[in-house]
Amino acid sequence: MRAVATAALLAGGIVAASPARAATAPQAAPTSLAPMRFLHVRSGGSTCRTDCPEWISAEGKIVMGTADALARVIAALGDRRLPIFINSAGGSVQDAMAMGRLIRAKRLAVVVARTAIAPCAASARECGEARGSAESWGAYCASACTLVLAGGIERYVSPLSFVGVHQLTEIVSKTQVKRLYSVRYFSVAGLKLELSRTLVGERRSTATTKRTADKGVDDSVDLYLAEMGVLDPMMKLTLATPARDIHWLTADELETSRLATIWVDGASPIVDDAGASGVRGEPIDARSGAASLFVAKSASPLERPVEGRPAALEASFAYRRGGGMVFATLLARDSADGTAVDVRGSGIFVILYPEGAEFRAGKIAAGEPMRVAIPVRSFCRLGRGGRAIVSFIEPIPGTAAGTNEAAHPSEPPVAIDPVAAQGAKPLFDEACPRNATASR
Repeated sequence: MRAVATAALLAGGIVAASPARAATAPQAAPTSLAPMRFLHVRSGGSTCRTDCPEWISAEGKIVMGTADALARVIAALGDRRLPIFINSAGGSVQDAMAMGRLIRAKRLAVVVARTAIAPCAASARECGEARGSAESWGAYCASACTLVLAGGIERYVSPLSFVGVHQLTEIVSKTQVKRLYSVRYFSVAGLKLELSRTLVGERRSTATTKRTADKGVDDSVDLYLAEMGVLDPMMKLTLATPARDIHWLTADELETSRLATIWVDGASPIVDDAGASGVRGEPIDARSGAASLFVAKSASPLERPVEGRPAALEASFAYRRGGGMVFATLLARDSADGTAVDVRGSGIFVILYPEGAEFRAGKIAAGEPMRVAIPVRSFCRLGRGGRAIVSFIEPIPGTAAGTNEAAHPSEPPVAIDPVAAQGAKPLFDEACPRNATASR
């Protein structure tokens, strides 16, 4: 008979105390025994079409192998960067830290939110990709889950969701194995000699105990949080909260520790008309908000005068860390006094060469900027010698406005070189990391 001992570091919420939050904290951290499941989800909202927001849904318990499963999901997306929407009560500390490091290396955002998957109609021959919605209300990220959240290049939390910590625990399992044999003996001169031995059965019994993790584990987590830029009081609260309890972090604690960097505005973290990344939120403080936003600006002269005066097309390209879109803003200004001027037409086409990707924006009002959302993967190709061509359009008389067939140029096109724009290098370095560029 022999004993086999195995150990795993786990963190899971138990009884909770309610913090001062915009929503009522649960009396206990949810405990789901189902291993974490990952899904590539596209918003099922009715206001978006081809550019519906997309994300990776991560729901359930973090177990051994969860980090490997996340790596496979991210690898399948190639150079696309989608935010991780997580809803979990915790689990394996080692896997959680591995997930966080992978997320940071890929420069992905993490959002505390739960995902509801739209049902597939019984009459449908196939459902294709997962369609769904995301909600902040009632979403939670407890214990080891906070280590995954810490890995986000930006970390989105809502006053309607919950983030909790407590002491790490070590689960030790001891398995006793009892083997039964059929033995043949030979007796001679009072001695009993074994002739053969055949295994006929085996019995196993396992006893599991939970104990507080040792100091070495706490130190490794402390170093990990420092690596991710997460400050106190998170580790102090983790060590001070018994494993049988859980401390739901207040808004001040989330902000001070920088475990949250962006507040989600509203019950849902997604905006259907904001393009493929589509995550809503406001930076928690002006300094971190400015540091996470990268903007490049340029001005190109228009070939024809506007209202008899020389004018230029100002273009700015803005990118928020962890996002999947670069937002281009275009506005014509008088070259002499800088006032906004109105260029003829109802909108613009922005065509990216050499890829040939085409994006359209309608005119909001005279003298108002026009905005175009460009996927990061398309924008990054401009960093290798590409150009953005802006073509001004207006409806052809007698045709339906708003259709590509009903548009013709109202002004000569303008070529923009984003790489030569002021502030371009930091923007391209952030939006187009080398490992993503090399995979194209």
